[in-house]
Amino acid sequence: MTFLRGSASLTSIAIGLSCFAPPVAHAQEEGDGPRDTILVVGEREEGYTSDAQTAGTFGEQSIYDTPFSVTVIPQEVLLDQQVRALGDIARNDPSTIVSTPPGFNDTINIRGYNLDNSASYRREGLIFQNQVQSPFENKAAVEIVKGPTGVRYGFTPPGGVINYVLKRPTDTPYRFVQAFGDSNGSAGVHVDLGGRISEDVGFRVNGVVANEATFVDGVSGPRYMLSALLEWTPSDRLTLDFEGEYQYRELEQQAAFGIGSFADGVTVEEGQALVDNFDPTTFIGQDWGTYPTSNFIGSIGARYEFSDDWQLQARVQKMRLVRDQQAAGVAFGTLQANGDFEQDIFFDPSQVRDPLSAEAFVTGEFDTFGIRHEIAFGGALSRNPLRFSLGGDCCLSAGTSNIFNPVDLPLPPVTATPTVDAIRFNQDALFVSDLISLTDQFKLFGAVRWTRQEVQDRFNADEELRTTYKDDTFTPNVGILFTPTDTLTFYASYAEGITQGEEIPDTAANFGIDGDAFLPPAATEQYEAGVKAEIFSGAILTAAYFDISQPLATFDANDVFDYIGDQDHRGLELTLTGEVAPGLRLIAGGLLLDAEISDAGDPAIEGNRPGGVPEYQVNLFADYEVAAVPGLAINGGVFLTGERFADEANTFTIDGYARVDVGVRYAFDLGDQRLTARLNVRNVTDADFIEGTGFGSFFFGSPRTAFFSLASEF
Repeated sequence: MTFLRGSASLTSIAIGLSCFAPPVAHAQEEGDGPRDTILVVGEREEGYTSDAQTAGTFGEQSIYDTPFSVTVIPQEVLLDQQVRALGDIARNDPSTIVSTPPGFNDTINIRGYNLDNSASYRREGLIFQNQVQSPFENKAAVEIVKGPTGVRYGFTPPGGVINYVLKRPTDTPYRFVQAFGDSNGSAGVHVDLGGRISEDVGFRVNGVVANEATFVDGVSGPRYMLSALLEWTPSDRLTLDFEGEYQYRELEQQAAFGIGSFADGVTVEEGQALVDNFDPTTFIGQDWGTYPTSNFIGSIGARYEFSDDWQLQARVQKMRLVRDQQAAGVAFGTLQANGDFEQDIFFDPSQVRDPLSAEAFVTGEFDTFGIRHEIAFGGALSRNPLRFSLGGDCCLSAGTSNIFNPVDLPLPPVTATPTVDAIRFNQDALFVSDLISLTDQFKLFGAVRWTRQEVQDRFNADEELRTTYKDDTFTPNVGILFTPTDTLTFYASYAEGITQGEEIPDTAANFGIDGDAFLPPAATEQYEAGVKAEIFSGAILTAAYFDISQPLATFDANDVFDYIGDQDHRGLELTLTGEVAPGLRLIAGGLLLDAEISDAGDPAIEGNRPGGVPEYQVNLFADYEVAAVPGLAINGGVFLTGERFADEANTFTIDGYARVDVGVRYAFDLGDQRLTARLNVRNVTDADFIEGTGFGSFFFGSPRTAFFSLASEF
């Protein structure tokens, strides 16, 4: 019997929310001059920043009324930066670290804590199983909520969550067509249509046909996406929406190596030389090591207004992800100093991820003795089975290859037993929150969530589905806000959370002992204080200090994977987004992070820095519209990441790096048609660097790459 390997922890979480407010159409103002902004869109799509968010609280709320950090990146940024993947957009926040395995899906680290593939990624607030790359062509915005989110989402890691916001129907006809490509060999077409079928029914449809290529030689394949959203308002008080999204993607999977790949006897210096001399464009997987993935996700949402102050919101969402995985990897402990390694295979076809998640809540406002209350209360559930073959072949040797001179190897004979419900994460929850206005300037925020989680799995000798964890917990979140104006807030907050226990690696001495596949859940907490201010009209400055703690799960001296101490992260983050001067828009930020392992009981790691966590990150992206040349804009970005360690023992150093991007766009008329051409060159200096260390591997950043597109809106 073998177990699922090669993925981040598989936690599930229930819960979600959508902003059901009808879109507000925006047209270009007369006299603005020719700009290549979106002509008619929903309000979440315009600009470089937003003062509203939906992922951190129940219902849409101003970021000035939230006592924690939220970054909102609207769709216009996705267009101007030519975003193709989650990592492309997440780099705009200094608190995120990206791991991008070519041919696989991106994973994110926030404030130094890895997110969970089954709990930390959301779509309209509901579960998005992050084992497939999300399409961005139908997204209006990406929200990054930072810190423990136990009140909002239950069992989640303390770093935060990523939430995708869908595009909504437009009030007037909207047509967008874009051809795009890049210097890796990608090419595709995207069509976006919006408008109204009738006075009561609006629609938004997006479609993509593309060949997707990566910077790794030979890692490429087709991608198809189709999504549709219908919004129906049968009465002034009731709004319903029905939406679905389908995507198919198939690429080879690049093999990755990390510090655990080095063979016994390979010194730190030799390992460092292997990393420094490896060409990241070299494909060290196998042509048969593909990752075909199809995904459908759909939801039904409703909003009913009882009165001007009270409304009910609800949404239910179903996802079905099917993937066939026959990845060719680097076998643990086999990478030699000369680059030789044993190529192993993980074969587990017809894996299925099909979570069902739902949420319903009531929001309203009322006064008690002159004190204003804005409350929300409701419940949520999720059922998240992870289906795969318990008998799928793992770690079979395909032969010997070399990271500098790869060898074509035949696919070894592989077998798999039928796909079964191998793990089930079930969750039920009740919650209540209250934003209390003591005066016009002073507000108190309080929320609590009761969550019951049950974990079932077949990791026992009889391979029977048994309950291995079942418990309930309360998670609170409290805060105080001082808002001297509508666009200035000082705040402080305290939040508790609980995170699903990490998956025990198959290399651990305790792997499979007593049928345990995961460590037990662990409690987390955070203190945060900060300020949010609109310092320019349309530009928002945020600054926050945070102190987060969670138990550290890692290997002890006997190779047992367990909680052996605490992982404490204290940091200061600063961001500025929006238009700071006429024609000049910025997305800028910085993070200083003091991360430490404490109370470890192991002098080898006590006081050390956790693996993969830098001391600082800085990002700056500027877009300037050249007044002297109507329609012309230039932009550029600088992204800095400090030095990190690859392990908790701090023996292997990963160098810091700087990535520099440049770009230009030009809007012009061709006859009666308005066109916009964009060119972005990432990593213009062609720097070599390791971008992330997700899954315990080194994921190299892309070499210099050009992205280009030609779009028309009408």
